[in-house]
Amino acid sequence: MAETRKPHRPSRLGLALARIPPVRWLYPLYAARQLRLVEQTLAFSALPDGLDGLRIAYASDIHYGAYMDEARIRDLAERLNALNADILLLGGDYGEYSDQALEYWRKTPSFHARLAVFGVLGNHDRIAAGARVLGAAMARKGVTPLVNSACMITRNHARLCLCATDDWDHGRPDFVRVARLAQGADFTIFAPHSPDALQEAYAAADPPFFQLALCGHTHGGQVAVLGIAPIPASRLGWRYGNKYRTGILREKGVTVLISNGVGTSWLPIRLGAPAQFHLITLKKA
Repeated sequence: MAETRKPHRPSRLGLALARIPPVRWLYPLYAARQLRLVEQTLAFSALPDGLDGLRIAYASDIHYGAYMDEARIRDLAERLNALNADILLLGGDYGEYSDQALEYWRKTPSFHARLAVFGVLGNHDRIAAGARVLGAAMARKGVTPLVNSACMITRNHARLCLCATDDWDHGRPDFVRVARLAQGADFTIFAPHSPDALQEAYAAADPPFFQLALCGHTHGGQVAVLGIAPIPASRLGWRYGNKYRTGILREKGVTVLISNGVGTSWLPIRLGAPAQFHLITLKKA
């Protein structure tokens, strides 16, 4: 696990920008508030017949606080619930700090999906609060927390595993435990908040214990020019360039989806990295 970093606070510049109305002529401010649904179909040759057509709603990096108000988090919950997905997965960073994450869970509407709703913890969520405190707040809104844990769901005689570690940066992730809990599943979705966790997850089992990874954390860089973020949001970005910035990639036989996320951090702006949430359909290749 990486050494824990101290969190940053919203800058005075960021707070000033957040108070400016998001008019179109200030495009980076305007774009940060334009949330779009991205619908994606992911095909797997090893997908069991019973999971063919499974629909997963995914949203990460909400960042309730100075740059994300209560009206917008309510709107997001309504949009996610309206998808009526089989599974709803929330990818962490619900607030800028853990106290704001707890406030988020007090103010957001409850979530629902056809089979189950899950949530993982991000680095901002784990700055001060313990995982149990956050998990209890999530459970009160109908969300099952995944923190070094796994949940098995049976659909049409196929066993689907949803699992996640604690946050890679500020938590205490246990990759070996999660790999063990995923044993026996026909298909496993691993949902760490940050793609920084992937390398240790690959090392925990050979071959990897999961077929699909869903990650947030990077915000797509928030500002990207010609597909390149000058300052990678992920620590591994410094090592691998923009490999883990955004989008879908395949490595070690695993499909990885990295979302730009919903909210912003540092500054309330976006350019070339639109805010997004996802509706993912699994298909048998």
